[in-house]
Amino acid sequence: MKLSRIILALAVISTTPVMASEAIGSYSSGKLKNSESILERGTRIHKLFLARKRFFGTVQIQDVISDAADFVRQEIPDAELLQIGDIANEHGGACAGHGSHQNGLDADIVYLTNSKRLQSPTAPHWDEEFVKNGKMTANVNIERNLKLFKFLVTTQPVQRIFVDAAIKKEFCAYAKKNNLMNDQLTLETLRRLRVEKLHSTHFHMRLKCPEEDLACKKQAEVPLGSGCN
Repeated sequence: MKLSRIILALAVISTTPVMASEAIGSYSSGKLKNSESILERGTRIHKLFLARKRFFGTVQIQDVISDAADFVRQEIPDAELLQIGDIANEHGGACAGHGSHQNGLDADIVYLTNSKRLQSPTAPHWDEEFVKNGKMTANVNIERNLKLFKFLVTTQPVQRIFVDAAIKKEFCAYAKKNNLMNDQLTLETLRRLRVEKLHSTHFHMRLKCPEEDLACKKQAEVPLGSGCN
């Protein structure tokens, strides 16, 4: 009798579905339920700020990060691994040093570089500035980053990619110089590159609220136009 009860209990446990993650509230005032850690996936990334323990996010953002890491390895094989900064705390909520990253739909990622240098995972802060004296440094590889940004934009959950004003300016100049302003994917990518302060060390990827996360507070859609003028 005792053995049969144990077998029954194990059967119930094995058939209990894993709870889906849920983004709750807004990016700047929210929380995260049933989060997933990017470290548990075995995704080939280079995770920074390990001591902060901000590995967590929704299943959706971990999917995008994993797919982006695979894209870089397959389509830009001579680039470095994706270097991931903060995503969110395990249960979301206030994230020191950020005005967002609260509901598991934000992630910070280092720009792909020419040097391919990996930053220290134990350093407390970013250790490279990609904008100096108001201009983008030569270490930012525009072609590789544009490929990555285009890929991210084609994954429908990605709504915004925050970058420094100097970096947006260089991407606009590159698109104009290479006659890409009539290419719809390039225009859509530039549209979603949103200028935001404090993004000279990394870009900030933000996903839309998942349709099934009814308590997630949606952000207004990105305005039309490339934003290059």
